[in-house]
Formats: sequence, C-alpha cells, structure tokens
Amino acid sequence: MTKIVPALLVKTVEEYNATLRKARQLTNRFHIDIIDGKYVDNLTIMPRDIQKQVDNKMDMHLMVEDPVWFARECISLNPHIVIIQYESPGDVVAALELVVKSGFRAGLAINPETSVDMIKKLMPIISYVQIMGYPAGFAGTKFERSVLEKPAQVRAINPAIEVGLDGGVNGKTITGIAKAEFDVINVNSFLFDNPELDTLSAYSLLLEKTL
Repeated sequence: MTKIVPALLVKTVEEYNATLRKARQLTNRFHIDIIDGKYVDNLTIMPRDIQKQVDNKMDMHLMVEDPVWFARECISLNPHIVIIQYESPGDVVAALELVVKSGFRAGLAINPETSVDMIKKLMPIISYVQIMGYPAGFAGTKFERSVLEKPAQVRAINPAIEVGLDGGVNGKTITGIAKAEFDVINVNSFLFDNPELDTLSAYSLLLEKTL
C-alpha cells in the first residue's frame, strides 16, 4: 500500500515544531530535509535542532556537501531512514556504510537526470531509493514526468527495495504518480502551503487517489 508521507522543509525551530505538529495529526512517519546552504543555495534547520524520535518514523534526507558528518549527527536521533543525495560531492558510499553499520536503514536519493543504472552498484548497501521529482534543494519546482519510469527500473534490479518520490506532488500530478506504484510519496507544499485546502483535507485527497 502506498504511503503518503508529510515532508518538512523548514528554516527555523519554530517552523519545524509547528509543521511537525500538523504532520503528526496525519501519520506517524514524516520526512525532513536537511540542507547545508552549500550543496545548494538553500538552508534548513540542522540535526542539532531536531528532537530524538521515539514514537515517530523519521526519514532524514541529506542534501549536503559532507554527508558523512551529517549522517553521524542524524544517527543519534534514532532515524527511520537516513537518505543521502547521490549527487553530493562528498563521500556518499562512506555515509551509507556508516548508517548501515550503526544499525539504521540507508537510502539514496537521485535527481531526475541521474539514471537508475548509475546507482546499481550501491543497491546492496541501501534499502530505499528516493526519486526526486525535480532537482534536490527547493520545493515548488515543476514536476518532471520522466521520473515515473524509475520505480519499475529500480525493482527490475532489486524487487524488495522501497521506492519513494519526493517533489512535485499535488492534486493534478498524484494520479500519474500513483500509477507508477511508488511505495512512498513525500509531500511538502501541497500539504503545508496550500491556499485552497487545509492540511488534513489535502492529505485525504492524495490518499484517496492512491487507493
């Protein structure tokens, strides 16, 4: 069954707390973006600003230049998954291995222009692949429909791996996204910055269209 997971892209602790309260009313799993202001020209809260999780499943997506350092910081927060951006200039493999050796799930996120074949050699390390609906770093960019072919490509290599989508999800794109059979659909703007629907109504709409 496809999971709709609230995605948090926040810049302050106050914004984080407020958005997390809304997310927890929907589900016990949430996704949070960590951006260092170096990998892309954007900056979010840092791991030190985030509480250790006990009752929630927290997927942490690292869009950073030094994924090893950030992965180490995230491990202390009891994450559900630590997701490393494949295109990071840092040591992606070392970061993934650190997460796994620490007893946590490791995931890999890929931008639209990155082919599934390019990450094939890393599949034995990871248990989650996150397909970006637009280049990593900013919410609200136009969704690239070519990524809808990638879940099938991932499963052709590893049928057991969990496949997620991040970016570009709204009331119009959800139909095609649902047909592509992603296991996880991460949603930010449509849930938390929707001028027409409150968060619960927006979540319910997306959930209905994935059934």
